[in-house]
Amino acid sequence: MNALVPHDPAAQPTRMMLAQTGIFSDPDKFTQANRVAKVFADSQLVPAHFRGKIADCLIALNIADRMQEDPLVVFQNLAIVSGRPCWATQYMIGRANKSGVFRGRITWKSEGQDEGLTVTALAALADTGEVVSVAVSMAMAKADGWTKNPKYTSMPEHMLRWRSAAMLVRLYAPEVMLGIPTVEEVETPAPVAPMRDVTPPSQQVRSGPAPSGPPRRLTAPTPQPEPAPGPANDAAAEQSGEAGGEADVEALVVQAEEAAAVARSPEDLDEAFAALEGVRLNDGQAERTQKAREAAELRLIREMPADTRDLDAEDEPVDPQDEDFQRGVTAKKRGHTKCLNQGIVSDPERMRRWKAGFDSVEAEA
Repeated sequence: MNALVPHDPAAQPTRMMLAQTGIFSDPDKFTQANRVAKVFADSQLVPAHFRGKIADCLIALNIADRMQEDPLVVFQNLAIVSGRPCWATQYMIGRANKSGVFRGRITWKSEGQDEGLTVTALAALADTGEVVSVAVSMAMAKADGWTKNPKYTSMPEHMLRWRSAAMLVRLYAPEVMLGIPTVEEVETPAPVAPMRDVTPPSQQVRSGPAPSGPPRRLTAPTPQPEPAPGPANDAAAEQSGEAGGEADVEALVVQAEEAAAVARSPEDLDEAFAALEGVRLNDGQAERTQKAREAAELRLIREMPADTRDLDAEDEPVDPQDEDFQRGVTAKKRGHTKCLNQGIVSDPERMRRWKAGFDSVEAEA
């Protein structure tokens, strides 16, 4: 398979490179990989854009095989934007850090604030010890159209860190990512060519004697009919308007998933999904954002100190027939130690009733 093998074990024991084999070069391996791809295509553990798509899963398996990476890790970090595969940036950074190309990890240095913010990604090359760097700034972000992504307003330094690191890896260790770009690189709008003035020059009035002979007969140009309204023309207009927006929406969804995965507070979680408010998502994108939010909320609950999870229940008595009271009773009898229903946890009054039911079982015992 396309395994990562030592490039020069004596001089660089950690440096890795790709061998020229793969699942498509061996009929037996291809048959087995096709069976595995069907399993992944039927799984709920892979992102929605891979579900039910055996061919895409098979190609992703080949990428994982070439990188000697766990297939599920590749599935989770490989997005499809406008038909192009692209990596999650933090995965690219992780691959580069352990590739052996750099001595140690990629680090960053920030200078300036607001519009004058500049972030530099630095790393030392393992073979020469040379410190290489790439600097990006908010001025560059505006000039290249990166600020179309609202995250450059809410978390500019974080976004510039990702950009600078991606460019550093692209320049000095492109082999570790097989030439596949990051989500941010794919989402950047293509530069628009400047408009060219095609207005014909104004006609000059000729002076001198009038032309001889009979006057010439002028014929008015035949007017061209405008496209008639109809389903075909309407669909074409909609398609041309939506083609550019599809990549932007997918990029926002991927960034919301990534930001939710590292959120440290409910405020961080709200900020992670703020850019998606009012954005029209397809079914797969809506499902992914919902699962990402639920997973992040559950993680935050588990990380929350016990004294902040539990609420004081010394208020007015709770009706034992109340639904939340009964849920608390059931949770206690099943051996649960805390409420896992985020709808109840986020509502102090409902949490009070749930805890009353939860504590009532202990009191009866």
